[in-house]
Amino acid sequence: MREIEFTIDPSTGELTMHIRGVHGPACGDIAKLAADLLGKPEHDWNTPEYYLQARVQPRIQPRKEQ
Repeated sequence: MREIEFTIDPSTGELTMHIRGVHGPACGDIAKLAADLLGKPEHDWNTPEYYLQARVQPRIQPRKEQ
């Protein structure tokens, strides 16, 4: 499930954002959109989930003879 969790420290105003369930560059796109709406987080880093790649398994189907 895709989630964006953000917290704002009331004493400092510091924004912390954590994006879950989105792998690879799409995560950066969502982070940019969220930053445009909420403001830029104090720190920015990629979690291990960012580096996951979608598994694509080729599927070969035999041709139907006519």
